[in-house]
Amino acid sequence: MSTFVAVAVEDGIGIVALTNADTKAVPIQKIVDKAAEKFLGSSSPSNSPPATTTVTRRSNLLLPRHAGVTPRTDGVDLTGTYYNAGYGTGVLCSVHSTSPSCKSVLDAFRSIDPSSLSPTSTSTDLFASWITLVSTHIRFTYTNSSNYLISAGSIYPQGYGKNTTAFSTLVPIATADFVVKNGKVDGFGWDNIIDGGVKRSGSVEETSEVWFVKQG
Repeated sequence: MSTFVAVAVEDGIGIVALTNADTKAVPIQKIVDKAAEKFLGSSSPSNSPPATTTVTRRSNLLLPRHAGVTPRTDGVDLTGTYYNAGYGTGVLCSVHSTSPSCKSVLDAFRSIDPSSLSPTSTSTDLFASWITLVSTHIRFTYTNSSNYLISAGSIYPQGYGKNTTAFSTLVPIATADFVVKNGKVDGFGWDNIIDGGVKRSGSVEETSEVWFVKQG
């Protein structure tokens, strides 16, 4: 079974798509996008990143997708700017990032998870702004080796309406596999968890659904 949930709180709508079949991310996303476009009277950008809130009932969703062993990222700084020609540029921040752009991102996450983003935090998570039809932010949560679980959704630091309690709609959507060579980050591969973690032969760059290259 595949499930897709999209929420636009500001517009007062929510869309849920259910299919009694697996690996149906593309068709159900098109259905939800079409419904949202019709209701809102505008179309979503053609280059929107793969930040859907799609989940499936699979026991192996979080397994690495790629055959072979990927070098660990221990001690390597994964923060910085990443780029993909189709999906544009994104900046990954850590709890200790100090740039103005990262500060606003961290402030948003701190509103919903203050303990993990405290000044003394040792969290290895990564955070970024990720503006799409159904999200404002993404969070990379460390799982093992060079792999992270990506969660996407919207964050409401001041709550919504009369309820001023901060909340978010973050849910797991994909995995990230970082590639480090000679102590330098080449980039990371993005794989939607809808596909069930099937291993593929080849490098992360060759077999990932989306490859983001590290800039600088």
